[in-house]
Amino acid sequence: MITTEITKLQYDIYGLLAERRLKDAFGKLALLVNELQDWVSRDKLNEMETSYRYMIQYMLDGVEDPERKSIYDHLVLSAYVLTDRVSDRLAGQVSPSQYYGWKRYASASRTDISLSSQFDVCDNEINDLSLALLLSEQEQDFSKIQSLKHRIEDTAGNLFMDIWTNYPAAEDDYRSLREALFTDRFPDTFVSLLLSAVLLNLLHRFDEQKLLILLDGYRHSSPEIQMRSLCCALIVMYIYRERLPLLKSLRNRLDALCEEPKFKTDVRNIFLQFIKSQETEKITRKMNEELLPEMMKLGPSLYKKIRQEDLMNDINALEENPEWQEMLDKSGITDKLKELTDLQMEGADVFMSTFSHLKSFPFFQSIQNWFLPFNPDHTALSGVLSGKGGDTFKKMISASALLCNSDKYSFCLSLAQVPESQRDLMMGQFSAENAAVQEMEKEELMKKEISRENISNRYIQDLYRFFKLYIRRTEFTDPFAGHINLLHVSVLNPLLSDSDSLRLIGEYYFRRGYYAEALELFERLSAAYHSDSEIYQKIGFCYQKKGDYANALEAFLKAEIISPDNFWTIRRIATCYRNMKKPEMALSYYHRAEKIQPENLSVQMNIGHCYVEQKDYEEALKYYFKVDYLDPEGGKAWRPIAWCSFLVGKKEQAQRYYEKILDDKPVSLDYFNAGHVEFSLGHIRKAIDYYRRSIELDNGDSAKFLSNFKQDAPDLIASGIAASDMPILLDQLMYGITDFL
Repeated sequence: MITTEITKLQYDIYGLLAERRLKDAFGKLALLVNELQDWVSRDKLNEMETSYRYMIQYMLDGVEDPERKSIYDHLVLSAYVLTDRVSDRLAGQVSPSQYYGWKRYASASRTDISLSSQFDVCDNEINDLSLALLLSEQEQDFSKIQSLKHRIEDTAGNLFMDIWTNYPAAEDDYRSLREALFTDRFPDTFVSLLLSAVLLNLLHRFDEQKLLILLDGYRHSSPEIQMRSLCCALIVMYIYRERLPLLKSLRNRLDALCEEPKFKTDVRNIFLQFIKSQETEKITRKMNEELLPEMMKLGPSLYKKIRQEDLMNDINALEENPEWQEMLDKSGITDKLKELTDLQMEGADVFMSTFSHLKSFPFFQSIQNWFLPFNPDHTALSGVLSGKGGDTFKKMISASALLCNSDKYSFCLSLAQVPESQRDLMMGQFSAENAAVQEMEKEELMKKEISRENISNRYIQDLYRFFKLYIRRTEFTDPFAGHINLLHVSVLNPLLSDSDSLRLIGEYYFRRGYYAEALELFERLSAAYHSDSEIYQKIGFCYQKKGDYANALEAFLKAEIISPDNFWTIRRIATCYRNMKKPEMALSYYHRAEKIQPENLSVQMNIGHCYVEQKDYEEALKYYFKVDYLDPEGGKAWRPIAWCSFLVGKKEQAQRYYEKILDDKPVSLDYFNAGHVEFSLGHIRKAIDYYRRSIELDNGDSAKFLSNFKQDAPDLIASGIAASDMPILLDQLMYGITDFL
């Protein structure tokens, strides 16, 4: 059985167990067990099936069993565990992935090495380095210190791999992990790294004890470890949300953590950051496809606007030149930059596109380096941050809350490509900023709550980069492939189901255009807040965005009952009626909106559209002319005025408006309709010319033209054109197109 077949069966069984279809799950699990040819697994499966059959029989016999549910849950959980174990062993025989490659290497050459012994080795190496650093600067041996750092980094890397591939774990492994992570035996940076190894291990196969270890990490004294542990735990809980209700120990642990004063707030903030991570791809696309190309196009014209002496003498000339700002405004770059700045202020990941090209350094070929908290003294940066101003530069980049750890390493590694003289000059400039650095450090200390958010936000960005950019990323379960919606994790409902949380998360979804998710929350809120018109407005808007106008209308009508004179609601009700092909109902609401805002151009236009849909063209013209009068330069009403004028027989008036339209920015339909007017006026050659240009603008699609012409035939006949003349004109048009080609 090849890897893909094993994985498919594994997830098929997961799906059946999630639906509690135990019999079918046992049947597919038997296929895996038979392939493994392991009698222990076979006996375990037979035992589970036998217990299940007895349970069914007792239920059929009417036997009351108060333990039935707990026994059933235990059977489902046991089926999950056996599926994990068997599929893992089968994959280990055939998979070429990095995970199984390391396991095969470890079992062949490192059989006598346990997690406990690895922790002891690393502990001794850290102590040796600490002793070496206690010596005075004159006595320190730089090469020995670098060697000790290398050894610690190598040992940490091996430990990372061993923890990642530690499945199934023994009791001694759990004890070693707890002791290493939570007894202050190791530095926080080391513990933070290993938490990521536990996360990868759990994404590979679920382990209840390791999930509990992550949750225990929230009680660590270090905010860095607290927030990393919680991020990892929440991701794991979302991925395995279907089996969590079966774990009583998990529910107990969460109940205990709820007593922690910051736990609920931290869970909610991390959830909001998961939502932000969905924006990363959109922001990256905006940077690469919109902002950067526009700035590249702007470059040459910019320098024509700035005097040479300004460029040479005043580097701030770019900011001060009003023509430069005008060019930015016209190009739309100003708005895009402001949007990105606003997103950055909210903690969105705006640097993914910039730093994604800086992940090809050898440093990032080692999996553990993607998860390292930033350390300016890491051996990979040896010599890069030395020289004048180097210490200040280290402090500044370490204190920066804008860059995640992975991007800080990318930035520093990229400096190694800069000639040493230029690098020293650049870092020397930072020495003058030392006071600013100290002030920034004080500010950070004053904002501990923000600091907690920064820790989790940076860590989520580190994780996002790994799962999206690591060279062997396809071998991993990517939690960011979909949306991490913690509201779908039932065991977290008590933390997120209060009205404040639902409102905050719902607004967050709503502002970012995730209307399906926002709708779910606003619907839940509406059950408790019957008299809040804003909730019903947003429910209606979400339905409208989904194209469900019937449900949108129902919500808007509820909002209208609460706030009967709300202009926005009245307009939305009218819009829904229009989309539901009920122009007479829409018209009554547009007239109500007109009374509130008599000179609103959009309302006037829509009133005209409703009259057109009822074929009352004369009345429609009154409103279109009103729009044209209020906004003579806008040209918003030219097209409907021209077409309605044609339909009511005012051909010269229609001709005048089409001439104005064709002088502006005409589209295919404009030439098409102008052709009708000229045809009705007897200007055959001009009509044919307009029709030909309509076809050209529609990519030469003559079939589409003929179909549209056929639909308009009744209107042409009503305008006085003989039905017998139409095929002759069309043939002449087609002759002309053929001759032209």
